[in-house]
Amino acid sequence: MWRSVLFIPVLEKRFLAKAATRRADAIVLDLEASIATDRKDEARAALPAAVELLVNQGLDVFIRINMLWRPALADLEVAARSGVRAIVLPDCRSAGEIAAIDAVLTELEMERGLETLGLLPLIESAKGVVNAPEISAAAKRIVGVAFGIEDYLTDMQALPDPSVLTGAAQTIAHAARAAGVSPMVVPESLANLEDTHAFKAAAIRGKAMGSTGGFAVHPDQIAILNEVFGPTHEERVWAARVLAAAKEAEARGLGAVRLDGRMIDLPIIARAQRLMTHQEPHD
Repeated sequence: MWRSVLFIPVLEKRFLAKAATRRADAIVLDLEASIATDRKDEARAALPAAVELLVNQGLDVFIRINMLWRPALADLEVAARSGVRAIVLPDCRSAGEIAAIDAVLTELEMERGLETLGLLPLIESAKGVVNAPEISAAAKRIVGVAFGIEDYLTDMQALPDPSVLTGAAQTIAHAARAAGVSPMVVPESLANLEDTHAFKAAAIRGKAMGSTGGFAVHPDQIAILNEVFGPTHEERVWAARVLAAAKEAEARGLGAVRLDGRMIDLPIIARAQRLMTHQEPHD
């Protein structure tokens, strides 16, 4: 689980040099939107060194590839390598796209002796939202499903209003949770860098929907995501008390125990365990 995932264009050496200081849980090396068409081959050539640099600094590394299809295949040839945790798939619209990428990655992993790469589809269209349940459950390698705001609004020909974004965000969150993967939904534009209050409010709304984190393009957004999606002091205190009560109940041979007038049983204990685990940047 990642609270904050920072996009960095793979050709921006000054951004790469500072990546480890940004305190993001993961870095997305971008081959897609931030790279001009005539520099795609240059970006692919630069990718191996960028991955090695970040992995050697202890960072989780994702790669956002291009779609569709020849650019995606060219990207996967260089992106499927040791040290990469997941592939971010932009503008995913169907389970069929997931199946195709899954098949290519399986082949590359077998050829290169790689561990299974994760896949994180980015839903950025009305069709993608409608197909979110099928997308979320399309492959075992899916580690999360994210919501891409800007392209979604363009596809919808809509304004960036909470009334538009909330329904789509909830649909994606429900679909991801039903598939047993992490929803990453923050219903607010990443491009509005100055309005950190709006971004934080959207992150809080996302957390209330079940989101586990979100994407960032600026360090200020990282700090907000880490704060909102990390446990509060009060939550950590509560979790510690629950686990202590559960341990006492187990020692007494009880399946449940009362704490502050509430029954503490397995679902509550599991929630407390997750909160304590999430004290670290990711698990």
